[in-house]
Amino acid sequence: MNSLRISYIIIAISAAAVLLMISCSGTAPVIDEMEWRVLYRDDGMHRYEELSVSLRISDPDGYEDLSMLTATAGSTGFIWRFPKDEWITETVSGVAWQGLPGIIPLEGSRLPDALYTFRLEDLAGRSDELTLRPDPDRPAIEDVEWPEVSIVDDVLHLKGEHDWGMLILRDEKFSPLDIQRVSDGSRVTAGKALWWELWITLEDTSGGFRLGPYPFLPETVHSDTE
Repeated sequence: MNSLRISYIIIAISAAAVLLMISCSGTAPVIDEMEWRVLYRDDGMHRYEELSVSLRISDPDGYEDLSMLTATAGSTGFIWRFPKDEWITETVSGVAWQGLPGIIPLEGSRLPDALYTFRLEDLAGRSDELTLRPDPDRPAIEDVEWPEVSIVDDVLHLKGEHDWGMLILRDEKFSPLDIQRVSDGSRVTAGKALWWELWITLEDTSGGFRLGPYPFLPETVHSDTE
């Protein structure tokens, strides 16, 4: 009886040792590529900067081994944490990218002028990092010439120096239903969409506008006079 019990103990210890070896021999995840853009955001109530970030990441131990993405703004003490279930997966040309929810100021309307460190962690705490630094000389919110945009009678009206943008139609949970390139005068069919927003790229800069989401109401107009 004692011999049998000792055998069970030896087997249990051996199994634990194997699991420990597997855990210790795991490989750290990798941030292969990062794309980012500082957006001037109007959500219908407030205006502020938003850092939009997408990452192409890999982990030899499998996607299920990934855990967390953390963004830190230099020595400001500002930290944004994004568990894996908050990542937004998008496939472009057969390649999966992980988008993060918008990174917005924790106070005021301007993002901290700092070096941002993005840290990718797996379940065992292994990690990889990449950094970015927004242009500290970018225009302030109050100095930006905002476009005027509205949708009235199924027609998009866009006024300002920008000729086109990407229109996103969203459902009641703000999930995207359709994305289309539009310009002033484009016809828009809401269908099942309850919300819409317009993204405009600022040429030759790592910036742009994100206008919305706004409710699908014909009388709603969003302008630089708000």
